[in-house]
This record gives sequence, structure tokens and C-alpha cells, in this order.
Amino acid sequence: MLASGRKRLRRSRDRQDEPAGRKSGEKQQVMKEQFAPRKPGRPTLSDIARALDVSEATVSRALRGSPEISEQTRAAIRRVARDLGYVPNAAARNLARQTSRTLGLLVPDVTDPVHALVVAGFGRAADSRGYTVIVMDGSRDEARRTRSLRTLIEHQAEGIVFCSTPLSMRETIEEVRPAHAVFILHEGADAVLASETPLGRVRADDELGIRLMVEHLLGLGKRRLSYVNGPDIASNRLRRNAILRSLEALGIEPRIREYSTGEEQTDFESVARLVARERPDALLCYDDKMALHMLDALRRADVSVPDDLAVTGFDGIPFAAISNPRLTTVIQPADLLGETAAGALFDAIENGTPPPDVTFPVTLAIRGSSRRRVAETEGAVAGEPS
Repeated sequence: MLASGRKRLRRSRDRQDEPAGRKSGEKQQVMKEQFAPRKPGRPTLSDIARALDVSEATVSRALRGSPEISEQTRAAIRRVARDLGYVPNAAARNLARQTSRTLGLLVPDVTDPVHALVVAGFGRAADSRGYTVIVMDGSRDEARRTRSLRTLIEHQAEGIVFCSTPLSMRETIEEVRPAHAVFILHEGADAVLASETPLGRVRADDELGIRLMVEHLLGLGKRRLSYVNGPDIASNRLRRNAILRSLEALGIEPRIREYSTGEEQTDFESVARLVARERPDALLCYDDKMALHMLDALRRADVSVPDDLAVTGFDGIPFAAISNPRLTTVIQPADLLGETAAGALFDAIENGTPPPDVTFPVTLAIRGSSRRRVAETEGAVAGEPS
């Protein structure tokens, strides 16, 4: 009895020590925050509202930062949301808005430096407009490409960009709303764009880049030009044929020696041995990656670059500026291609504007892998060291 009386006395004293301003409603709210039951599964707005005895609408407005809700209530709601592990349900939000705010991007290889820059530019532009980006594998495996495209469609992507992806154009048109599709550096886009289907395209001017490179090499006195082929795709054929057209336009017999690095584009040693025997005076490579491999293989074959021959690339990847010697190349604005493709989708989705056909100019960066005339200045691009 005595112990029981002491407990009652302590409880009475505790109540007397409470701050005078605390209201019973606030005490109940605190208790609800501390002892609200946690339901299994993903917490919802209803769970937060139940924990604080407020409406779901109040919770929703508070989490959006609405000034209609007091700062004290917003803080309490944010605290409970954090404690419960609440994550906003984007799918439900977009369903209410009748929009997914999602864009798709298919790329054949995200580790490729050019494609990585395209992804970066595309993602940066999409984020600035509040869109989510899903990047999928658009590799040369047909079954995988088809699954990737189907995934984007199932996730309600409002627009899709195809970057260097050799998808069947007919199947693509059947699967994707044409007005919401844009092709970057696409292998089969020419045939589609020649039809009446309004598909957008964003690309760099490969023809211009090759012409600038050929003029540069001819200006150095190079006449025995050769070409290291890339994979059997449209861009490789375009660049090879552009060399021939450039020679013909300059009144020179359109003939070049072609080399192949094998079906997997990995046999650079064999090409280097052939070059050491045949001694062309300029070696134009399909892209920078191949050119960098050739620099290494030629060094092992005792062929000096640029003393014995000039070596050039295409694309302007960052590694080309730090090789030894630094690689002469054509720089295409890959990140700008991504940004522009995203902008074309914004206009198509939000304004109904048909996606455009845009071609960006390229820049020739003259560096140490090609011999220059004495009268030439250091680099065709401002600040480009040799």
C-alpha cells in the first residue's frame, strides 16, 4: 500500500512539472508518432495520416511543401514519413496526372565513350524538365533489343530515343508512336526518313568531318591514304565512301587501301604488320578507339607515328587527347546530340511538334599523330596541343 501511494505521488508531481503550454492534443499527437503501428509492406500516405490523425490530403500537401499547411505540421509529417520509410509513389502520382514523365533511351553499349556522352547529355536535359530516364540495352543481339524496347513500352515511356541501335525500322514504327521517336547516329534511319513516316533524327556531319580530315592530310603531302574499317554497319560504310568522294572532289583518283581487324575488330597486330610492309603514308581509322589500338600496335611493329605515317581517328573521345602521340581526330558533339534529342521529345510530347531532322557540324582537332606543314599553327582547335 505504501509503495503504491508513493508511485501515485510521483505521477502527480510529474504532471505538475509539465510545461504549462503543452496541450492534451499535442501529447496525443506525440504518442501517435511514437507508437503508431507499422504495417508490413510499403508505407502509404494513409499510414502517415493515421499515425498523426490527419487527412491524406493534408499529408500530401505537406510533403509537397504547401504553404497552406503550418510549418509545425509539415515538420511532424516529414518526421513520421521518414520514420516509416515512406517513398512517394511516382506511378500513382503520374496515373493521377495521366502522364508517366518517363523517357526511354536505347544504346548498344553504355561503356562506349561516345554513347556515354550521349546518355549524359540526354539525362541532364531530361532532369532539367522533370522527366525520368530509363536506359536500356540496345545491343546487336536482336532478342535483347526487342526485350529492351518492350520494357520501355510497358513502362509507359512517353518518348524513346534510339542511339546507334540497329533495330528493324519497320518493327520500331509498329511498336512506337512515330511522333515520339528520335534517332541518334542511327544505322537505318535514312531509309525510314526517305519514307513518309515522320521520324526525327539527330546526327553529326560525318561527311564534313571526313572531308576536313582528307584535306588536312593532302595538305601535308600525303597521297597514299588507307582506311581501317570498323564493324559492318552504315556509319563505317559512310565514312569509307566519304574518303573516296572527298578525293574525287579534289581531283585525285578515288582509291584507298583498306584494312580489316577481323570479325570482332580486335586483330590490330596483323594490320600493323601489313602497314609496316606496305608503308602507306596516312592511316584513317573508323573511330578513335580503333586509332588508339593502332597506335599501340604500330609502336610494337616499329612503325613511328607521325614520322613514318600519320594516324587519325573519328569521334573526339576524351582518351584521344591524352594518347602518345595525341590523336588527330574529328570531334562530334555527342553530349549535344543527347540534349537535342531530349529537347525534340519535349516539344513532341508537350506541344505536338514533329521531331526534327538535325545535323550538327563537327570540328577537326589536329594533334601530334599527323605531321603538319611548318607554316601551320599548333592545332586546328583553339588550345589543342600536339
